[in-house]
Amino acid sequence: MATAKDFVGRINQIDGVAGCLLVKDDGLVLGQTLDDPEEVYSTLMQISSGLSENIMSSIGFSYCQYLSFNRVNLQNFYVFPIDKYWLGIVQQENCSVAFMLERVSQLIGRVSTGGPGPVS
Repeated sequence: MATAKDFVGRINQIDGVAGCLLVKDDGLVLGQTLDDPEEVYSTLMQISSGLSENIMSSIGFSYCQYLSFNRVNLQNFYVFPIDKYWLGIVQQENCSVAFMLERVSQLIGRVSTGGPGPVS
């Protein structure tokens, strides 16, 4: 697997990605291209991962590809699970969301070691 810095750099180059960060499931930021990720995004990722696991087990969902948080400024935030890590992505305004999500999923598929993480 590429280093966290290399992986984050490749994700950040995808059309439609305004910035990203890679967080270990314990909250440690391993790589990022966003300002102040620990204050905003990594906390959101930790909270949402726990809540989403509870929702999936309560309702019976076994797998979802990502979580999406819609924002007023249209720079939505996406959270992808990768084994014991979480990838957070801020979307650029006025981009092809479907293309961006497909490319991100392709790169994740290249580095993932198994099936879905806790929420994907």
